[in-house]
Amino acid sequence: MNTYQKIVVLLMVVTGTLNTVSAGLQIARQAKGIDGEYNYFEHPFVQTLFMMFGECLCMGAYLILKYVVYKDTPEVIDGPDAKPMNPLVLWPAAFLDIFATGLGYLGMIFMANPGFFQMLRCTPIIWCGLLSIPFLGQRLKAHNWIGIGILSAGLLIKAIPDAVKPFVDYTINGTDSHPNSLGNILPDDPHGWEYCNFRLEVPQNPVSSSKPLNPFQEDEEEMSAAVRLLVGIALVIVAEFFHGVQFVYEAKYLTKYNLPPLKVVGLEGINGALTLCVLLWPAYFIQDIPYFGVGPHKSIEDMLDGLHQIFAGDNGGWTICWTLGNMCSIAVFNYAGITVMKELTATTRAVLDQIRVILIYIIFLLLPLSGSFLCKERDHFVFVAPIGLVILIIGVFIYNDILIMPAYRKWRGIEEPVKDEETKAED
Repeated sequence: MNTYQKIVVLLMVVTGTLNTVSAGLQIARQAKGIDGEYNYFEHPFVQTLFMMFGECLCMGAYLILKYVVYKDTPEVIDGPDAKPMNPLVLWPAAFLDIFATGLGYLGMIFMANPGFFQMLRCTPIIWCGLLSIPFLGQRLKAHNWIGIGILSAGLLIKAIPDAVKPFVDYTINGTDSHPNSLGNILPDDPHGWEYCNFRLEVPQNPVSSSKPLNPFQEDEEEMSAAVRLLVGIALVIVAEFFHGVQFVYEAKYLTKYNLPPLKVVGLEGINGALTLCVLLWPAYFIQDIPYFGVGPHKSIEDMLDGLHQIFAGDNGGWTICWTLGNMCSIAVFNYAGITVMKELTATTRAVLDQIRVILIYIIFLLLPLSGSFLCKERDHFVFVAPIGLVILIIGVFIYNDILIMPAYRKWRGIEEPVKDEETKAED
């Protein structure tokens, strides 16, 4: 591996990790909204809009490469077999990405656990595998089915303590229960699992407000912390189903038109950003939505409140910093991922994707060390969590025929099968 390849690999891991970390930290601090009140940044489709802006940057990278870097040989970028295509062909993929990403960010808001959120984002492997049977005419091999089963088992093992612990601490033992009942080995948290969320401080010199600091207080009589977590898990799983549909659609048309992936990401970003700019207007006027409404009026999405929190939120610039970090990281991550597949292999990219899952989990596990500043999005170390994570990664590797199955065939002296073109899916 040469120096350039090492840099690209590092970029992919760092920006891929930063993408989820920045999205999680966007909702970790309060900012002043358009009504003058300090609230958490809970605007999933505004987050999605800026992610689409980030994907638009990929189109800029594509144009620079084609018309500046390789202006004498543009076929190097497009490929010799690329066919002309109406950009609107990718609009369905962009719409699926909007819906899936927005729903996923909403799930992360409910879960308040970006580490587990990133683990759940491995589930498109399941949906892509199952959907490829009727829509792409593919047949899953034995290792694909085994990988799906093992991956599902890993997620279940990771989910059980996360889902059960709030019930144990609040429903059974009360708010003063000991937090280590399910293996939490972090320093004692005498006020229970959600202590951090109940004690977060507003920024300096906030406006006078009668609103409580507890982010769940308004709905806690109707939706407990445990139920919010389970709803969040369900939202992310449903979102990743639609991401699976998106990836199958992309696979079909990437094969048909032989488009360079960087151009595909850029076109989807443009389609998605324009579509969201239209949809967010009527979404503001659909108000008083129970449980899922956002902003002062509990709209489906309140873009005005979201933009005010980002650019004039008066919380030290943290929200705009993490928003721009999310936007730029998705662009660099897509470019680095495509380059890794070109310079190395798609297998290498799949392995690196699992490294960032581990890094994201560790980062949010360590956030309590920052005190109350960022701990709204913290995780707890439960002894079965790393077990579930390892099992999940094993399932991903087996499904993609990476490391484990090749090592097994080599040990048994079995000839390596001829592989089909590997499926590529952008985050």
